[in-house]
Amino acid sequence: MLLPQRVTTMLVDKARPALSLAHKVVPASIQNLLVLQAMKQLSKEFLENGEMDFMEGRVARLHIKDMDISYYFTLRNKLLVILPSRRNVPHEKAPEPQVTFSATLDAFVLLASQKVDPDTLFFNRSLQISGDTELGLEIKNLIDQFDIQLLHKPIGHALNVWSQQLLENQHV
Repeated sequence: MLLPQRVTTMLVDKARPALSLAHKVVPASIQNLLVLQAMKQLSKEFLENGEMDFMEGRVARLHIKDMDISYYFTLRNKLLVILPSRRNVPHEKAPEPQVTFSATLDAFVLLASQKVDPDTLFFNRSLQISGDTELGLEIKNLIDQFDIQLLHKPIGHALNVWSQQLLENQHV
């Protein structure tokens, strides 16, 4: 179903404030569960084939700069898990990431929708990778292979509409 252009534009414009509000009012455990579910859907094949074994005991951080939101991922016993953020645990127990992927929400939407590849975002300085560069490269290569068709249809559709609107407005 195609939405009229002005409706699509309005939805994209309201997405950031809506997500920001949700981040403030929805408990972190529920947010983490939703993010983890999507990541598990995208990485299921890689986990089953052992292609993510390099993440065992290592922590990767996804940081949405313009919303100051971070998610910490690791592999424990071949299971992808999300760790509590530094805001939710005492500093001494907070996860220490080996690599951090940092970008704006718009850049992550373009990355997740696969409308713009990670290398382009990196070279345009829309995506920063810091820390263990070898680990970052391995993760980036996996992200590049994610099949967004594996996401639940409403999420995949929302990413598609949002990213298309961003590209039309040249927010790359």
